[in-house]
Amino acid sequence: MGKHDFRHKLFLFFLEDHITFYTNKVDTDFHQHHYIQVTLALDKPFTVEIEKEVLQTTGVIIDSNKPHKIQGTNGWQLYILVNPESSFGEALSQKLRDNYIYTFDYIDMEVITKIKSIENLLQYEQFLKYLMEALELNKIDAHSPLDPRIQQVIDYIGNSQFDEITIKQLSERVFLSESRLSHLFKAEMGISITSFLLHEKLKRAFKLIFTGMKLTDAAIEAGFHSSSHFTRSARDKLGMSPRAIKKDSIYFKV
Repeated sequence: MGKHDFRHKLFLFFLEDHITFYTNKVDTDFHQHHYIQVTLALDKPFTVEIEKEVLQTTGVIIDSNKPHKIQGTNGWQLYILVNPESSFGEALSQKLRDNYIYTFDYIDMEVITKIKSIENLLQYEQFLKYLMEALELNKIDAHSPLDPRIQQVIDYIGNSQFDEITIKQLSERVFLSESRLSHLFKAEMGISITSFLLHEKLKRAFKLIFTGMKLTDAAIEAGFHSSSHFTRSARDKLGMSPRAIKKDSIYFKV
């Protein structure tokens, strides 16, 4: 498949420290999430509303946990949702410099539109390298390691069924009180354990959906109490319902 079928409206890539997608159907409600968000126009400018400002732009970085809404249905955009604790996230944080938003004056569109022809991991990694250079992001090869107890908690969460996880259970695994674990996790990760679990549930549910599972089954499998709980969570964190995200979409596991 040398060219993606553009009758579809969303192309999704899941990676270890970020989620990438390009689409022409984003029209979100106000929402916020733990990810640092990069949004870049592939053709026409899009509209961002944040902190009572309305901006029309061709490229932004939005800091973690900042309520915002985006209207981009008049064109195609590239979206990258990045874990702030990753080296990629640290590079974006350096660009933000304690501001809640950064807008790009100029973007090399030829580099950005290369996303449309990616079909494997090698091509994606090459694209990401060129993109970071085009956006003048400083590459960070290493960052401070997490407290080993927090790393143990994260590894355990990644290998468990979410509906079986409690903070009490996690605290017992690393020999900390629940309050001490909660405090340490927030200090190390910049997000509460409950919020982290919710983000991990959302990621797992969408991976299941885009590999063929029905919405309700994916929601339950990922640890949500019901499909309505999954829908409310997706609207709150991503600004769109799961059905709206799934409709006319293609998932690429790179």
